[in-house]
Formats: sequence, structure tokens, C-alpha cells
Amino acid sequence: MTKALLVSSIEGYSGKSGIIIALGLLLKKRGFKVGYFKPFGARTAYLESEDRVIDEDAYSTAEVLGVHDSMDDICPVILDMPYIEFISQSEAEDIKGRVKRAFSRVCEGKDVVLIEGSINYITGRTVGLCDVSVAEMCNAELLMVAKYTSDFVLDGLLAAKEVFGERLRMVIFNQLGGYKRAYVQSVAEKVLKSNGMELLGIIPRDTMLGGLLVSEIAEALNAEYIVEPKRDRIVEEIIIGAMSPQAAVEHFKEAKNAILVTGGDRADLQVVALEMPSIRCMLLTGNVKPADIVVERAEENDVPILLVEDDTLKAVAKLEDIMGKARIKGELKIRKMKSLLENYVNVDRIIEELGLVEEEQG
Repeated sequence: MTKALLVSSIEGYSGKSGIIIALGLLLKKRGFKVGYFKPFGARTAYLESEDRVIDEDAYSTAEVLGVHDSMDDICPVILDMPYIEFISQSEAEDIKGRVKRAFSRVCEGKDVVLIEGSINYITGRTVGLCDVSVAEMCNAELLMVAKYTSDFVLDGLLAAKEVFGERLRMVIFNQLGGYKRAYVQSVAEKVLKSNGMELLGIIPRDTMLGGLLVSEIAEALNAEYIVEPKRDRIVEEIIIGAMSPQAAVEHFKEAKNAILVTGGDRADLQVVALEMPSIRCMLLTGNVKPADIVVERAEENDVPILLVEDDTLKAVAKLEDIMGKARIKGELKIRKMKSLLENYVNVDRIIEELGLVEEEQG
């Protein structure tokens, strides 16, 4: 019988996709046949190559895990309209039947199916697609991922426990600063245990996973490369180049792995930035190409330069939006996420809770 594990969260952007990717790859490495399912796609995008609307996380996760089921089965319900319209046009029983049929097809030939929850565990409740309902429909075990933004996350977990009941037993903390690790481990573990939950691991915050690769920025902003990087680099901070070169120096010194966003005509600022080790990339706006001396210096120092048509404010707004939603894409990030899960999470306990038996795998 196929086992099912629903990976849920108490808030958005907690790292569910990354954990599913890493766990799925590790389970496959151990010989298990792994499936992937995301019943409710609430973060959609238009895929031009296939002329269709997709859930971005579902599409990329399925691709990385190498599952070959139809995307219509992997993600059977897509939010391709405002939610209030979706509610008015949807029948809960019809949706429930569609999800059950799709899940049944995804389960065929699999030892375990990893189910990705919605934005958070309550999203979709109005139409019967919240994680609580999905867990019941799919008879899934539950793994709750909590982004450790503050100590109040414990209150959120206890509230979720009241909703999920006995189904919620496994918890992972994600993106925790290293200096608090020992303290959180000792205190949170006791609180969770006394409320019927087990802390299976604490994944530390990692700059590679939290930042964006230059190639991701170029793709997301549809930017033109003026200077291509010799190797892809991680960008963690944004500096807006609206100041004088003299004033900018202190900002550059304090920054870490930053991208400078400025007008293409600001050669004075660009030349200074290219001498600062903290500047990993430059994003030039207004579709104004840089001076030859800037291009030459960028090539010498291996600092990529991207060019966009947007003005600086619009480019920064787009960049800030994608910076807060960094995905696990690319071999570097995938390898890092696997390493973190192996080193900081008790994967054996997950296997045990699911009732999977490695010895029976061919």
C-alpha cells in the first residue's frame, strides 16, 4: 500500500518545496519509488512553452524529482482566477472527487507520495482544500515545517496541533540562526513533546538558499546580459544606487553579496562598485548600456552586469518580490538542501513513522 506524507506549514515561504525535493531525492537514493502531489496550486504562472497556467512550485518540484505523472494529476486544482471568484464557481464535493481521483493515479506504482501543502495549513479551507482536509482525503501522515522567525512560532504549532489532532506528530524548524540553536533545541523540544509532537530537526539559515543566483535574477526580470558571469553567484542584498560615489562606499563596505541597482548612465557609481568585493552583480536600469570602461572593468573583476528596460524603482520592486520567494532551483541549491536535510533532520524517523521498510526495496 502506498504511504503518503503531507508536508505542511503554519505560514508561507517556510521551505516546504525545498524539504520535499531533498527528502524525495534521499528516499529515491534509498531505493523507494517516490511520487509527488500538490492538490491545490495557489501560486500560479503562465508557462509559455506549453500554453497553460501552472503552479510554479509543483512544476519545478516534479521536474527535479523526475516524476512522470501528468501535471493535471500532480496538481489537479489550479487557482487561475481571484479566490473569491473561485469560491463562487466551485463545489466542494466536485473538487474533493477530482483530488481523490488524481491522487489515486499518482499513487500507482509508488512506495510513498510526498504531498505539498498549500500556502499555509488553512489556505483553501472554504472549498475543502486546506491541509487538514487534504490529509484526511489522502490518509496522509503529517510533517509540519515551521520557519523559525521568532519564538512565537511555538504558539502557532500548538494552534495547528489543535486543528490536526493526532495526525500532527512530526515537526521541523527551518531557517534558524545558529546562535539560538542549542537554546531552541532544549526548550522547544520539551514544549512540543509535552503536546504530542516530536522535533525531528532544526535546519539552520543558509545564505545560499535564502539568496538568489544571478541567473535566477536574469530569468525573473527578463534581463539582458552585458557581462556574463564566469560562474553563477548568490546575491543576498539589494543596494539602490541613488547616492554619490563617496556616500555609496560605506554602504558597499557594510553589504554582503549585494546587487547594485542603478541607472545605466551612472558610470561614476558603477566604477566604484566594481572595486568593492561585496558587489556580486550590477543591475542597470532604463535600458541604458554602460560605458566601455565599466564593461571592461566588470569583465576583469568577473562582476556580471544585467540590463533591464524598467526604471530603478520598478526594477527594485520586482527584485524585492522575488528575493523573498527564493526557490530551490539549480544543482548548487539542490545539493545544499540535501546536505542540510541529511545533517540536521532525522530522516530515519520519518521513514519509520511512514512505515516504509528499506529491506523490501529492490
